Amino acid sequence: MAEIPKIEFNHSEGEQLPHFHSISGIEYKRIYSREDWDKQLPDAGEYPFTRGIHKDMYRGRLWTRRQQSGFGSPEESNELLKFLLKVGQTGINIDSDIAGKLGLDPDYPLAQADVGLQGTSMCTNEDMAVLFRDIPLDRISSTLIFPPPSSVVMMGQYFLTAKAQGIPLEDLIGTMMNCPFTQLVGPTFQANTAFFPIDLALKIGLDLIEYLIPVTPKWNVLNVNSRNIRESGVDAIQEAAFSLALGADYVDRLCKRGLPVDSFARRIGFFSAVHLDLFEEVAKFRAMRRIWARLLKERFGAQDDKSMWFRCAVQTSSLTLTAQEPMNNIVRAAIQTLTAILSGVQSVHTTSYDEAYCLPTEATQKLAIRTQQIIAYETGVTKIADPLGGAYLVETMTDELEERIWEMMKDIEKRGGFIECFKAGWVENELNKARYKLAEQMESAELPIVGMNFFKDDGAAAEIDIFKQAPDMQARRIEYTINYKKNRDQKPVSRALKNLCDRVKNHADKDLVAPMLEAVEARATLQEVCDAMREATDFSIPR
Repeated sequence: MAEIPKIEFNHSEGEQLPHFHSISGIEYKRIYSREDWDKQLPDAGEYPFTRGIHKDMYRGRLWTRRQQSGFGSPEESNELLKFLLKVGQTGINIDSDIAGKLGLDPDYPLAQADVGLQGTSMCTNEDMAVLFRDIPLDRISSTLIFPPPSSVVMMGQYFLTAKAQGIPLEDLIGTMMNCPFTQLVGPTFQANTAFFPIDLALKIGLDLIEYLIPVTPKWNVLNVNSRNIRESGVDAIQEAAFSLALGADYVDRLCKRGLPVDSFARRIGFFSAVHLDLFEEVAKFRAMRRIWARLLKERFGAQDDKSMWFRCAVQTSSLTLTAQEPMNNIVRAAIQTLTAILSGVQSVHTTSYDEAYCLPTEATQKLAIRTQQIIAYETGVTKIADPLGGAYLVETMTDELEERIWEMMKDIEKRGGFIECFKAGWVENELNKARYKLAEQMESAELPIVGMNFFKDDGAAAEIDIFKQAPDMQARRIEYTINYKKNRDQKPVSRALKNLCDRVKNHADKDLVAPMLEAVEARATLQEVCDAMREATDFSIPR
């Protein structure tokens, strides 16, 4: 790697930047003019939606403030959700612990050390009911962050909770993430293949989409998670190309099942990252809207404009947070939140400044929500649809990013599409190369990070309040799970699990959602449902 020039501290000349290119390597010109971009833009709300999917954007309705939430037990997470709603959160993102994503119960030996640490520990119908106690499911939009097959189990438990609240399924509003490739930290091959057969997980996810379309008309059936991809260390071009290619794979598979594209495309969303290179990030989202619209219209024949909408929730980057001088993260998150709004996204999670250390505290989450509220109500940027539209730099960079994203998507398509690239290990290889490249950029200071590799203060110690779990939380969750299994009526559970195992073993090409939901209603736990399908495929998991 070429030697990166260091910042010069010259009192007469001032400081100098180390380079003039974006994070993705696009060189910034000194100045942009009409010679760089002299085209015409369609209005916001008009195809291909470069300027936003709604004509009035935030003049008509602000974005959803949706902090990703959950820790410890469902009881503790319920209290947190009520606190966040009280201080101004307008939607719910429920994240589970790692065990829940992998289809494991808290009492499973491999899961016990991680119970409730990275999100809410959930495995039973009771857990879901407690998590959403006193929260109306037809008035508060919820995103449930679970991959298949866990997504089906959690959807079944959510249905039972809605029924107990007296809410018809057709009135439920929210999203099930439902993607087996990108739910952990990046689409890491081992994490997504070692605990459940990947082809079966994909099939179950598609089954769930097909099941949900007629019964939950307000529910979004898939959320493609490009944020986790980006947080692995890839750049904006790779993030966009990978996620759009994966989204296209899903649309293609659903169309091949005989579903009309306009019956489901409007219910697919994306969950993306927003980083600190402000203009590149704004251009990224504009390019992604344009590419998705053209894909749906020109490749898949969508007729409804809403089918072509790139509907996007974002979370500000965790990768850019530093443990050194953590208060600096408040500034980073605020800039990224502003970038997201200037980009025209539909939902925002502002990452709390202490997340370089731990799960956020209530105080830091409140500050994150206040950051969004200040931008919404005090800055004036929400009074204009697409405030950066027409800027020579932004439009030039949008065109440049669109071209580079298309090029990478074509390469992925030649390799068989994102899903085949993932299964072949190509995606994992690209992620690893990106991780090494990012580490080199940070170590060499090619990527300046204030307080870490620039303007370091080695003598300063961080003084922040660290989030702490209740010391007996894990023991209580494990004991609860054991007692739950011991005290229920075992006969309907055993019967439902046997039926599910037989269906997967002998008729895996048929719908698998219905027998999974029957097992959930019989009070089978998350892992028991998953284990029945593992048994049917002779798939063993680590202990």
